[in-house]
Amino acid sequence: MHMQLSSHGISDTGHVRDANEDAFLIDEAHQVFAVADGLGGLPGGRDASQRIVELLQQTYRQIDAAEERADLGETIMGIHRIVSKEGVEAHPFTSWGSTLTLAQIIGDQLLIGHVGDSAAYHLHSHQFEKITIDHTMEQALIDRLGETAHQIMPAEYPHTLTQCLGQFEAELCVKQTRLTLSSGDRLLLCTDGLNKVVSMEAIQQILQLNESPAAISQKLVDSANANGGPDNITVIVIFINESPRTTA
Repeated sequence: MHMQLSSHGISDTGHVRDANEDAFLIDEAHQVFAVADGLGGLPGGRDASQRIVELLQQTYRQIDAAEERADLGETIMGIHRIVSKEGVEAHPFTSWGSTLTLAQIIGDQLLIGHVGDSAAYHLHSHQFEKITIDHTMEQALIDRLGETAHQIMPAEYPHTLTQCLGQFEAELCVKQTRLTLSSGDRLLLCTDGLNKVVSMEAIQQILQLNESPAAISQKLVDSANANGGPDNITVIVIFINESPRTTA
């Protein structure tokens, strides 16, 4: 059974970058959503993220909308193998790479498959939490040293990935998460052009506004651009709607 939902996505170049290397997918028929952020430090970042979204579209096009495909890790690994092979063919010395945060809603369950430093957030009542953990050198150092890591954090660590799609030599570790959704919940998927520029408190305030997913998406993008827009900004906002009431 599908949950009632409404969603909207926007991808914006921001104020600093020349090109937009982000991509996103909204497939309400299969209740599948994704954001991908191509690695700017490698050639073909835009091609990598777009190709990942293309492969996701192909994957879910072959599946009946009512069929459960719960193993997002398997889906992501299959796409990783394809984009790794194609990346080496296109860029033999470096290949290419991209993050991927993939969400699927099955019944009242939210499934997340995640690689890199894009992110997913869940707003339930007034509780707001990040439900993905970044695959970055920053996070690895925090995991090792705790909060004292911030005192010795090299400037490049927050932007240096430890995991991404498209790099064959890396041992890919897809992080999977599952949680139960309720009517009235709101979800956000975003690339780091939003959440590394706008505070979690400010994101929460915008996400809980009494406005449409489209209006909230635009406000989030505007907020990142108001803070300099140093990176591409991609957001998907999803409302889990109240189920229609039936009367006896």
